[in-house]
Amino acid sequence: MIQLVLVYCLAGHPKECVEKRLGMENFPSPAACVSNAQQRAIEYLREHPQYVLKRWRCEVNVPKQVPT
Repeated sequence: MIQLVLVYCLAGHPKECVEKRLGMENFPSPAACVSNAQQRAIEYLREHPQYVLKRWRCEVNVPKQVPT
């Protein structure tokens, strides 16, 4: 499973950041994840203008972390 993880921060509070996994979309290869990352980030920013993109990564076989 390859998943795109985007890290966004509030524009007015750049130290307040969240990781966002966009839906349950899985990519068939790391290259497909990388090639789709920019477009997915742009789409999210259009819908959430209060955020700015800080970084992104493609995770391979990493289970979603549950806060304790």
